[in-house]
Parts: sequence; C-alpha cells; structure tokens
Amino acid sequence: MAGERPEAINEHPDSVLYLPLGSDVLVPETNNGDPLPDEIVGPFELRSETLAGALQLILADYEIPLAFETEEGLTRTVTVANLRGPLGKVVEKICGLADLYCSYEDGLLVIKDTQTFTVTIPPIGGETDILSSLGSGLQAITGISPITEQATRTIIYEASHRTAGLAERYFQRIRANTALIVFEVYIWEVALNTDNAMGIDWEQIDVFGKYATGISIPGGTGADFTPISIGLPTRSGNVAFGSDDVLQFISNYGAVKTISQPQITVLSGAAATLRAADTVNYVSSLSRSVDNGEVTVSTETDSVDTGFTLTISSDWDNATIYGNIEIELQEFRRFQEFDADGTVLQLPETTERELSTQIRIRPGDSLLIAGLVRENDQFDNSGPGFDQPFFSTSREVRASNTELVFLMKPRVIVYTSEGDPRNGELDMNPAVSGDPGVMSLESAYPVGTLPTDLLNPASH
Repeated sequence: MAGERPEAINEHPDSVLYLPLGSDVLVPETNNGDPLPDEIVGPFELRSETLAGALQLILADYEIPLAFETEEGLTRTVTVANLRGPLGKVVEKICGLADLYCSYEDGLLVIKDTQTFTVTIPPIGGETDILSSLGSGLQAITGISPITEQATRTIIYEASHRTAGLAERYFQRIRANTALIVFEVYIWEVALNTDNAMGIDWEQIDVFGKYATGISIPGGTGADFTPISIGLPTRSGNVAFGSDDVLQFISNYGAVKTISQPQITVLSGAAATLRAADTVNYVSSLSRSVDNGEVTVSTETDSVDTGFTLTISSDWDNATIYGNIEIELQEFRRFQEFDADGTVLQLPETTERELSTQIRIRPGDSLLIAGLVRENDQFDNSGPGFDQPFFSTSREVRASNTELVFLMKPRVIVYTSEGDPRNGELDMNPAVSGDPGVMSLESAYPVGTLPTDLLNPASH
C-alpha cells in the first residue's frame, strides 16, 4: 500500500507555527577573533579614564598585550561605576563607551576605529529595493555609508562596538518580520432568493442558530462592500466561525456556488495575486481595401475578461497581521450590434467594480468581505410581428440577484534560529508562545463573562 501523505507545514490548523532553521538569515559576519578568558572581573570604577588606561587596569592579571590601530584609544575617556561581569563582556562595554572596536586576535587585543561586517540579504521585500533600503538604515545607525553588491546581494559596512550592537538589533527586527503568512480563502456566489433580493442580512449572524455571538456587524447590506472581522468568542460556546459556519449561514439566503477555494501564501512584506477569469473574443475593427477591382477585407480582434482579481499584500508585526486587499471584478454582460458600412459588428458591454481596503487582524480570526450585490433584469415581450412585436400581448420580467462573499482566515509560519524557546510550538494563542503582542480574549475572560463593551465594535 502507498504510504500516507504527510501533512505540509502550511496545512497545520494552528494560528501561529514557529519553525526552527539550521542557520538564520540576515546575520552579520566578521572575524571576531578568539574569546577572552571566561572569568568574572570587577567591580571597577572609572572616572574620566582613557580607554588605554581602563583596559590596562582590567587586563592587569591576564598579561594580554594591547595594540592600538588608532590614536583615539589613547585620548578618549570613559566613566563608569560598579562595572562587573565576564571579562569579554566588560571589555566590550568599555570599548562601546569609547565608541571604538576591540578585537582579541591571536593573543593580542587590538583597538581600532571600526570593524568591517558583511551580511547577505535574502530576496525579500517584494518590489522594494531591499538592498538600498537596508543600506540607508545602516548608514543612519553607523554614520558610515555601506557598500552594496547587487550580484551577490551582500552589504559591507563598518561599525564600532556600540553601533555594531545597534546594527545587530536592527537585523533582528528585520528577521522577526520574515514570516510566511498563509491565507485560507473561500469565495462564494449566493444566488439570492426572492425574500432576500436586497442581500444577506449580516446583522442576523449574531443570532444564527446556536452561534449567538452577541456582536454587532456595522454597515448595511446594499450594493456596497462591507468588510467584517469576526472571530470573537461566543456567549454560548467557543465557536471560531470557520468556513462551515459561514457557509451554513449564507445558505439560508439562497443557493451557494463555490467560485474558488485557494490557499494563498505571502511572505511578510510582499504581495500575491489570484486571478480567475473567462475570456471572450470579438471583432474590434474591420477595414476594406480595393486594388484593381479586388476587395480585400481585414479584421482585428480583441478580448474582454469576465472574472475577478484578488491581490493581497500583508505584513506580520508584533503578533498582528496588517494587509492591503484589492479586489477587481469584471463582468461581460452582452454584445451590442451596430451597422458598420453594411457589416454588422458587435461591441461588448462590460461592468467593472473595485475594492481596496486595509485590514488589521489576529492570526486565526476570520475576515469577511461581503455586501456586493449584482442585479440582472430580463424582459420578455411576446406578440405578433417579426423581429419585434408590433404590440405586446404579454410581458415577463425576471430579476435575479447574486452576492459575492469572500472569507479569509490568515495563519502565520514564523522562522526562528536554533536555541529559540518557541521552536516547534503549535498554539492557537500567540501570547502563550512567548509573543507579547497578543493577548487572547479567551484567556483574559472565561466564556460567558466577556464585558459588553468588548463586544461592541463602536467602542473599539
């Protein structure tokens, strides 16, 4: 028998997954030399002491020679009280206070103005020139313009002990935002029945069956988009409002057809596009030419699309997902015929609708974009006549309304380095995983005790 198909990482149902890597990206590299003896020294109290004198005092018991590549080490002074700790950390702190760089190389402590660092940049940032952007950030931190190599995607920069620490924290911040955001997308078309021709009444979702949420959905249900974020805990049970819940709710308003059900993955800071469309070709122009009594006819064709384009650009920051969502809807309605020099041509009649909105949502919550109602009216006349009746004996009018519903549920895959305590965690609550940016409402308030003001969108 064939082996069971393993589950992929992006198929886990958890809101946030921390995935360890053998070696992380955006890690500055340099020749750090040898480590100093791992011993506790101090406490030291230095008042306007030169860096050379301070290092001689700290290293007096270890007979480590000093070499100065800059005269600044003989003139710059430091002032510090109660300095105590491992020898390597104490030397780094003293050199950082003097804004110089100290490196222990082959038994010799070398004091220099700056140290050269290299960092390889992964292909992140989407359309943004990430090399230039990071280069500008490093220049603001170190005060020295770095060198960028487009061919190898490498940045070479110089930094002192103090600015090297700032640059390392800068890269740590960027590494934290290189997460993978997975959007589960459900797109439905609801053929509204006669009683619900105006659209789905989303206000009723708070009293739908056993899922009484007690929340109020802002906005109306007319021919406008109404973005809704749902996912708060319910009063009668912990219900997450997944695709099955929403599908069951909209089925009460008419026949539901699944248009698409993709899974879109977006690297934090980048964008992804989904397009589903049908193409209709038509003759756009016709020309005739006469040469020696011979008539030559040439035509040009064009096409028109019917479908939608969904573009998602998203960022992950501090346990919160930010994003821009753009939806373009194109619809081919019919051909209009017209006479062009004795030839009947057809031109398409189309409609286009667009939505552009910004979101902020917790991982695992559901984002609902709905309220786009499309109305189609069909008239049928019958009576004596040829192409058109001379007078109507009967007339039939049929109106059909449909509404598009987009449901998105984002999840996050966070890549971590070795030794990170969050490695391998699968948790529905990012706050439990060591991420202080999110607090679960379920952990703060037991089911049934959620304050009323938290359930009112108008107050938040």
